Amino acid sequence: MNNSDILELRKRFKKTDSSITKITGCYVTGEEKRIKTYIDSYFTDLEEEEQFKYIEIFKKGLSGVLGKNLFTLEFTKEEKESGSAQASLLALRNSELKNKDLLDAFYQKVIENYSYVGNYLILIMHDVYDVMTKTSDKIALDESEEVYTYCLCCICPVNLSKPGLSYHSEENIIANRVRDWVVEMPDAAFLYPAFNDRSCDVNEVLYYVKNTDEMHSEFVEGILGCEEEIPSNVEKEMFSQFVEEVINEVPGYDTFEVVRAINNELTEMTDNRTVYDPVTLDKEGAKDLLLKSGVKEEHLPIVEQKFNKTVGEDGELHLDSICERKNFELKSDNMQLKMKAEAADIVEIRVIDGRKCIVIPMNSDVEVNGIVKRIVKELEGEGENE
Repeated sequence: MNNSDILELRKRFKKTDSSITKITGCYVTGEEKRIKTYIDSYFTDLEEEEQFKYIEIFKKGLSGVLGKNLFTLEFTKEEKESGSAQASLLALRNSELKNKDLLDAFYQKVIENYSYVGNYLILIMHDVYDVMTKTSDKIALDESEEVYTYCLCCICPVNLSKPGLSYHSEENIIANRVRDWVVEMPDAAFLYPAFNDRSCDVNEVLYYVKNTDEMHSEFVEGILGCEEEIPSNVEKEMFSQFVEEVINEVPGYDTFEVVRAINNELTEMTDNRTVYDPVTLDKEGAKDLLLKSGVKEEHLPIVEQKFNKTVGEDGELHLDSICERKNFELKSDNMQLKMKAEAADIVEIRVIDGRKCIVIPMNSDVEVNGIVKRIVKELEGEGENE
């Protein structure tokens, strides 16, 4: 799925005219792994305030950035052969959440495969979307392209509210607040089937995770039967390691100049995309990138070797994960210098009195610990005379 597809679905979760047909779920105690209560209701039967709260949760399950906490997952090779997880998800979708046996089996499978120490809520919604045909300039026509039927499942932590003081109106006193169990925003969620190019795709799942340090691999593999994707922060670390090993393998390259050139090339590649969809960098792309960034052609075999070692022979890295668009940073044991990425070209490396130095022209006012040093025009003249 791309950003446009996700945004189109998110816009459906409105406080008015929602087309959600039904929601089901269960409340699970983490330690005992036991279901304490169930949810089973047609959405229109809920109180308005309840509807709004559920909509907030479902919208969160489709939020974030592709490659960072939203991932389009494919079924594993083993799953494609057996088809068990895919068949279970399809059956759940096709049942419109009305089959108790299917729901109970799904809940138990989640409980067995979802690793979480606290209490949580398994929440599922069913929706039917009459996809309208759009012209090339994205104007919707009053005719249906297809009917997209899907389920969105959210796993929400349930925690005690924080202790504190509150006003008790009946007694007219300030006293300890009554603590209760609060359903929080999703820790993980998935949409099935995927909505690719505004059409149903039963071979993919859109997966959301709040914290990429905890991807819930057991959930992705055990419940969804999918291959886990690498989070963007890990991809960035892999790319940094790859470039570092290339530069350190061959003496003579200036790390500063090569890295600055790489980031400029990545920024240009990102800006030149025809559509805002994830673009990947494979081994051949990495070789071309480093060649344009100053690495000599004779050293490309080393580039290939390091890429295979760090990323994998058939591995790919998402451009949005490895391109640093905001900041350009220099750091040492006793110094840290951060600037806007577009300003990186003003920095120079010069040898002064036999020492390699970072040189930054002072063309504008400079703030030091909150104190502004004004750079007056006379300094320009002084600099020219020196």
